Amino acid sequence: MQWGMGRPRKTEEMYMNRLHLSLMIPAIVLTAISAPPLIAEMNIDGMIKYRQNVMKSLAGHVGAVDRLVRGQVPLMDQLEMHATAARDITRTITTLFPAESIPPEVEFSGATVATEALASIAEKPDEFDKAAQATIDATEELAKVVQAGNKQELPLAFKRVGESCKGCHKDFREKKE
Repeated sequence: MQWGMGRPRKTEEMYMNRLHLSLMIPAIVLTAISAPPLIAEMNIDGMIKYRQNVMKSLAGHVGAVDRLVRGQVPLMDQLEMHATAARDITRTITTLFPAESIPPEVEFSGATVATEALASIAEKPDEFDKAAQATIDATEELAKVVQAGNKQELPLAFKRVGESCKGCHKDFREKKE
């Protein structure tokens, strides 16, 4: 029987399996050697900029909800998108503040990017987690109210989001001048 003509014989199957294996092993080894490590060392400046971008995106979604709730924009069909995006972003807040990226550690890590994060995040981690959880809870509630279409509870749910943001910023973010 010739190649490509019907079912190959056992020896042809064995040859092909060996050939595939002999090609795969070097490819796997080369990939393992040349691939960057899965857990790379954190770039502190990159982490600070990433955190700032994520928090700006959260502020953008909350700001959009604010305009919609106040009736300043006639795009209520986008309310749920912004509310759920805000909720999803807040779920990551505690991951955005590794010790190396907040004072005083950030000064020793060689960071060149300014941060508004305060040392109190590291000094009072339980309080920070509690404040972050309050924001998570508030955005969860806002998303539920929006999904339920409850227009009467919407202003109060949104107000709670704002209060939770202010509460966290009061104790854990440098005051803007």
